[in-house]
Amino acid sequence: MVRGVRANSGLINGVPFPKVGELVELDAAAASALLADGWVEPVAETAGETQETRVTTAPEKRGPGRPRKAA
Repeated sequence: MVRGVRANSGLINGVPFPKVGELVELDAAAASALLADGWVEPVAETAGETQETRVTTAPEKRGPGRPRKAA
């Protein structure tokens, strides 16, 4: 599934070219060609694909450091 980004007219494999913001289902070859040329953008098909998660690691603990100054 892809979304139109730029206006154009005509057919893509018998499917009307998507209007700006319109979603259309294309075969992989046609979609990849239009993606490469900047005519469309990919759209995630499931909710799991739309959610981004970041994997982080806890920072490494450092030693106790210098002693505090006496007041």
